[in-house]
Amino acid sequence: MFRDVAKAFGAVQALRGVSFAVAAGEAHACVGENGAGKSTLLKILAGSIRPDRGDVSWEGERMHFASPREALERGIGMVHQEMLAFPNLSVTANIFAGREITRGWGRLNEQAMRARTQELLTRLHVPVTPDTPMDRVSTACAQLVQVARALAFECRVLVLDEPTTSLTDAEVDHLFGVVTGLRAQGVTILFVSHRLPEVYRLCDRITVLRDGQFAGTFDRATTPSDDIVRAMVGREPPKRVARRRPSGATGDSPAVAPALRVENLTRRPAFEGISFHVAPGEIVGMFGLVGSGRTEILETLFGLAAPDAGQVAIDGQPVQVRSARDAGKAGLALVPEDRQRQGLFFNLSLRHNLVLPLAAKQDVRVIDDAREEAAAELQVKSLAIRTPHLRVTPDALSGGNQQKVVAGKWLATEPRVLLLDEPTKGVDVGAKFEIHNLIRGQADTGMACLLVSSDLPEVLSLADRILVMREGRLRGELRGGDATEEAVMRLATHDVEAATQDGGTA
Repeated sequence: MFRDVAKAFGAVQALRGVSFAVAAGEAHACVGENGAGKSTLLKILAGSIRPDRGDVSWEGERMHFASPREALERGIGMVHQEMLAFPNLSVTANIFAGREITRGWGRLNEQAMRARTQELLTRLHVPVTPDTPMDRVSTACAQLVQVARALAFECRVLVLDEPTTSLTDAEVDHLFGVVTGLRAQGVTILFVSHRLPEVYRLCDRITVLRDGQFAGTFDRATTPSDDIVRAMVGREPPKRVARRRPSGATGDSPAVAPALRVENLTRRPAFEGISFHVAPGEIVGMFGLVGSGRTEILETLFGLAAPDAGQVAIDGQPVQVRSARDAGKAGLALVPEDRQRQGLFFNLSLRHNLVLPLAAKQDVRVIDDAREEAAAELQVKSLAIRTPHLRVTPDALSGGNQQKVVAGKWLATEPRVLLLDEPTKGVDVGAKFEIHNLIRGQADTGMACLLVSSDLPEVLSLADRILVMREGRLRGELRGGDATEEAVMRLATHDVEAATQDGGTA
């Protein structure tokens, strides 16, 4: 039970008297746009921060935690979206970090911890051993290790904060099977996700937060998803519509030279013999299952890894890109998949994040504060980045606004080609459509856009053409207006003949 919970960070009011109840043994979803207050509420529950007002109670007992460890010892376990692990330590050491089992004279009881770890791994069907180093554990297994850590001391409430953003469909199925089993054993589930199909699949009731306030609790069985979206954004949900293809955007006409041409690009073992082009004003989607080589292609184009063979040309001119600086000067920009580790400097202000690529491209030697301030303000205004001022660091912004900063810092360089790797990963439905409009707007100005996404409806909505990868090879191309989910998935798996019959080329 959350009762009148309020929290402010300086002038930003994150929570404004939130009250709602979670029943024991149920799976309860908490949803809302980025910045709605979900993460703040979870941190209060997990003991990371203290509320300014209000309290949290469980089964009639008020809970005030001084630390996450205290919350865990009282039965509140949390699985974070971002992996929290010691990569150089074993699975056992990660599960018991800070709460080690000891015996006489404070010595570690490694045998007991290893046995308990094996019991938990078996219970959760995690295919690793207690002694496996965490840096050798897959993303899906690492999430389950976090669940095991929460269960090591009889967790009563399990909080899942966006646990599926880096998982394949099969891995999501496994995680949800584990969670369903835990619920059957009496564990209460509090699930936070931007993916409404997952919410409807797992949860009984759905609580919506909007602008730090309680917007309602809804019964999943009787509430259409559009009603949830409407409660989240405070307006009618935007409709997903296919983009109207600009004239000549595919570069098939000899008069239209490709903005980006790739010939026989190879980087073993990730991908081999990749050839394609992107015309000015065109959005080309690249789809493939995990391990197909999509992200590695973007990294290679942007100079983050060296190719074994192949040529790249921008506006007909061959380029050799060996670094991000080279890429920026050549007219390339990359919005990476992992904004936390690859897209932002969290120790620098918003202003510096927004102007650094432009300064590097222009080889700026002397900082001009007024010029930087004006350039950053222009990006904040043009992209509608919601921030109190330019002096804040990116962690003060919501996920959707962080993603806009990642895009804005490269758009300031006025690139010819925009590379986008999972641009709407981990953002809410409102921010997703804002980012879609941003991509469409850049293409409408003549920018070539190469989009990698695991969200197939997103690819179908945005792309003029769809390139389909499988096992490091380009397996076919589909026209955006004619493609179907079935045709794309056939190419992405193995059924090439059937896919080509649906309008593709292989």
